[in-house]
Amino acid sequence: MNDPLPQPGYGSGLGLSEFVAVAATRWKLVVGSVALFTAILAVAAFMITPTYEATVILAPAYIERTSQSLGEAAGQLGGIASLVGLNLNSRGDGTDEALAILRSRQFTEAFITSRQIMPELFARKWDAARKQWKGSPESQPTLAKAYKYFDKKIRAVTQDKKTGLVTLKVTWKDRVEGAEWANDIAQRLNQEIRTRALQKANLAVEFLDRELQSTTTVVTRDAIGRLLEAQVKQRMLANVTQEYSFRVVDRAMPADRDDPVWPQKFSLIAGGAVAGLAFAVLWILISVSLRPPLLISPRG
Repeated sequence: MNDPLPQPGYGSGLGLSEFVAVAATRWKLVVGSVALFTAILAVAAFMITPTYEATVILAPAYIERTSQSLGEAAGQLGGIASLVGLNLNSRGDGTDEALAILRSRQFTEAFITSRQIMPELFARKWDAARKQWKGSPESQPTLAKAYKYFDKKIRAVTQDKKTGLVTLKVTWKDRVEGAEWANDIAQRLNQEIRTRALQKANLAVEFLDRELQSTTTVVTRDAIGRLLEAQVKQRMLANVTQEYSFRVVDRAMPADRDDPVWPQKFSLIAGGAVAGLAFAVLWILISVSLRPPLLISPRG
């Protein structure tokens, strides 16, 4: 007796027309899978707590810290200028330093602490009735964890290299509170840079004043006087300029209630339908490939 031959349509290969024919016989599976996955993701889309995005647009507030007339003083007293922290040959506006401070752990933890938002960041671990953390002290969230969570999930900072504009985004479940946080962060950043500039200018003025009192050379006294004048002007600008580091081009406004960044309900529901169809196709392919071939013997 000759060896049996596999029946066409089954085995290792399955053509498109054959697959369509098989799928047509299992239309209930396809429809049921699409309906099930669509329903699951539709429920999820309406059950997930929505998150909203608040955006602040900032422009570097370039403040001319030196004047052209100070170039000669820098040449004459480069050492003293360096000691008091003056870089008269630099035209930078300090934007990179300000952004580094904005992203820093110290600045972020100070913001979290001052606004007392730890219970909101870790709501599942907070007992609102008792106003204390759940569980043992070892399992309680720390400021370090809060910083990592805030930096990775809530706050985002980007800068357009062409325009120099800085975009500060806060993504949070409370659309009003998210906008308040974004505006407050921008305000606190300017205040932080102002405070540092004032401290630096005060130290520089004190040092230059001592040098001026102890110097008798006319040329040197003249150069120190110009450096001192520059620092006094810098201190004055820091005192009177609220938007010292960044000017707020566009303040954050609360997003509309029906405009969350997540979840996107239509995308989730459509994705559920696609996932259901893909599951049905995969199930049919697997079931056909695992089906044992139907064997027939040739006549004769």
